[in-house]
Amino acid sequence: MGNSENWKGLFYGIAYGLACRAVFALEDFRNLSEPYEKPLFQTYGLMTMSFMFLVPFVIGLITAYYHDSVTSSRKIGVIAMPLISIVGFVGLSVFFGMEGVICALMALPIFLFMALLGGLVGVQVFERNRSKVHVLLWVILPFLLAPFENYFGLTDKIFSEHTTIVINSDDETVWGNITRVSRISESENNSSLFQVMGFPRPIEAELDTVAVGGIRKAIFARGLFFTERVTQMNPLKVLAFSIEADPNSIPPKALDEHVLVGGKYFDVLEGKYEIKRISSDKIILHLTSQFRLSTRFNFYSGLWSKLIMSDIQKNILEIIKKRSETHKIKATANTV
Repeated sequence: MGNSENWKGLFYGIAYGLACRAVFALEDFRNLSEPYEKPLFQTYGLMTMSFMFLVPFVIGLITAYYHDSVTSSRKIGVIAMPLISIVGFVGLSVFFGMEGVICALMALPIFLFMALLGGLVGVQVFERNRSKVHVLLWVILPFLLAPFENYFGLTDKIFSEHTTIVINSDDETVWGNITRVSRISESENNSSLFQVMGFPRPIEAELDTVAVGGIRKAIFARGLFFTERVTQMNPLKVLAFSIEADPNSIPPKALDEHVLVGGKYFDVLEGKYEIKRISSDKIILHLTSQFRLSTRFNFYSGLWSKLIMSDIQKNILEIIKKRSETHKIKATANTV
């Protein structure tokens, strides 16, 4: 193969990824003149094993099909070409607005791994059989398997994330910063992972009544807000609340479709603050959340969800800590 021929795998891999992304995003194909008829063909969307795992694997195979003669002498090509194809595919998807940054970053690690695996397998397979029919079978495999996934349905799993922080202040001050969170400036928010990924930053929280049944409104940037109903309240010790999110009320650009709170795949169910006093001027603040995932790969999406929820909670606790300790310093100064 000439050098120009060797690069075909890279471009074909990117093109295949973009084509699959466009087709899977449609979810089904209907006769437009008969919209109520049964779909002619269904892929069941991007949140399928076929798209998330098989498509990048095939991208790796495609690069191997065109690069096996190069990789036999330059092993770096086995690794480089599948990975470059994935970066190109994901990068173009984000650039043209086909995919949001949040979902792209969450999908990237598994895409890279599966493409690399496909490249390694492809070099071995195509060394023995370079039939174009063989390649075609791999190319159409994700579309053949996607409809069968529907028979297994989505799997609901409840996850819990728990974070703590030590605060050099009294429980009354911390309690006040939990029940009502005054407006948070941009400087108070840390440069956290969830903000880098594009999640809206918290702005403030309002509580109408500090009692069971009270309504707490948590407000985030980009018009995002959640209604929280107090389910447990023990003054200076425990504040727990259920979280209610209406996907239809969330602004279109606030969150990616596949991480929409209250949506088909993800929902935050409840949160709970607990104050444990160590001494008169030191406490441990606990924050626990429960959330639901409904995907066919909760083993992977759960890792990301727990990481992001932990990051969000740590950011909130840091804000409460700074405010509580600053209040204590001011109060001490005023008594001197």
